[in-house]
This record gives sequence, structure tokens and C-alpha cells, in this order.
Amino acid sequence: MTQEVSTSSSSTQPSPAVLPTLSQATVPHFRVFHVNDSTDDQVLFQAACQKGGVPFNWHVADSAEKGISYLRTLVEHSEKVPVCWPDIVLLDIVMPMVTGLEVLRYIRETAELKHLPVVVFTGHSHPQNREDSIRLGANAFWLKPQDFVGAVTIARDLYRLLEGLRHE
Repeated sequence: MTQEVSTSSSSTQPSPAVLPTLSQATVPHFRVFHVNDSTDDQVLFQAACQKGGVPFNWHVADSAEKGISYLRTLVEHSEKVPVCWPDIVLLDIVMPMVTGLEVLRYIRETAELKHLPVVVFTGHSHPQNREDSIRLGANAFWLKPQDFVGAVTIARDLYRLLEGLRHE
């Protein structure tokens, strides 16, 4: 399953005393391609972005195979028409059958994609996961947070990372 989801919202914002939000009128939206077999993780992180006022437009794939297929389709279409490339790939690595490391390898071996920033976002802290991710070209390796407030913090950190990349 792949789908487009937007986390920008003009609905109820969190209290500034608890979780200040970014001003929706002054910040750009970024396109995030999230490859993760856990729908719960996808929804949790999207909710954290919304709670934190982080304006991401989401496209999600629920398997590594579907992630590679989506990216391959973008590459093929880009030869004929303009496409909307993701600004960043948020990638789980532990998935059944094909791992996120294969998605990362595909991205780094494909000329049209290798410029994309990739953040590995996983709940598995095994040192080999980090080493393999960095060796294959991940820009960052982040562990999934233990609570919702941690997810909001990571969403904001991800946004700041993208702002920094955009200004380079």
C-alpha cells in the first residue's frame, strides 16, 4: 500500500506552554517518503508531526518492495514528465522479506535518486544495523522514540535537518 498523507493542519494546535508549534504560514512543506511495514509507526509519526506543527506531506509504502517499486516508477516517469521527488526518505530497516537496507542500496545505486537524503528510523539499536546503514550511504541513523513527546521532538529535528539541507 502506498498513499499520500498531509500533516499540515489548521485545526487545534497544541498549547504553546506545552509544545510550541512552527508557524504554518512561514515554513515550507517537505515531501517525506516513509517506508515502514508498521502502519502504527506511520500513523504515530504523522500524528507527532501534526502535534508539533511540522508541515510534511507524506507518501508511505508498507514494504521495502513497494518502496523500491515506487522509486523505480518515479525514475521511469521522470524521463518523460516532471515528477515530485521526495525531499527525504524515512526508512525502517527491519521488514519482512526485503529489508530497508535494500531500499537504501537501490537509492544509492540509482543516479536519479542518490542525491536524496535518507534517514534510517528504526527500533532496533543493534550496532550492525547502524554500521550497515552508514556504510550503504544513510545520512542519519535514528532510533524510534519511547513515547509520543519523543516522536514530536524527532519530527521537529527532522524538519530542521531538511531546512538545513535546503539552504545548502
